[in-house]
Amino acid sequence: METDSKLAVVYFPQINSNQIADFREMYDPGWEIIPPHITIVSPVSDMSEERLIEHVASISKDIESFSIHLTGLTRTSDDNLFLLVKEGNEDIRHLHDTLYSGLLTQYIPTDFPFIPHITLGYFRTKVNTFDNTLFDKAYAEAQSARFDITCAFNALAIIKGNGVNAARIIKTISLLRND
Repeated sequence: METDSKLAVVYFPQINSNQIADFREMYDPGWEIIPPHITIVSPVSDMSEERLIEHVASISKDIESFSIHLTGLTRTSDDNLFLLVKEGNEDIRHLHDTLYSGLLTQYIPTDFPFIPHITLGYFRTKVNTFDNTLFDKAYAEAQSARFDITCAFNALAIIKGNGVNAARIIKTISLLRND
C-alpha cells in the first residue's frame, strides 16, 4: 500500500489557502498530494517514524512560534514557481539547520539551496523541457493575485507519503506560544 514511502517535516500555514490551492491546481502537478506547505526537512526513506518524531520533538521543544510573511515570487533553477517567505525567513532557516543535526545530519540536501517557500507551480514538460509560455502565464497570474499572507509559524507536521498518493500527517508538534 505505501511502497517507497518517505517521511518529511513540513509546516502547513493556518490560513485560508483557497486562493493558493486554486492556483496550484492549475500549475502544480503535485497539488493533490499535499496541501500548501513549507518543507523544513526533505523526504527521507530509511528512518522510522518514531525516531523522526522523537528527534523533531526534542529539537523543537524550546522553539517559540513566530510570525511569517509570504510574498514575492521566484523561478527556481529546476523550473518551479515559489511564493517566498519574506518575514520569518531566518527563523525558518535556523529551524531547518537545527533539525538537520544529529539524526538527520547525513540527510542534509546538497543538490539545491534551502529557500523557505510554498510551491505554486512546476513548469517542466513530460520531455523535461521548460514550458516558458505556461510559466509566463502563471507568473503574470501570480503577480496579479498579489499573494500577501501573514500567519503564525506555530507547528511542525511529520508527514508520510510516496509522492503519488496523498501524504498523511503522522504527528503534529506545536511550537511554544510566544504570548
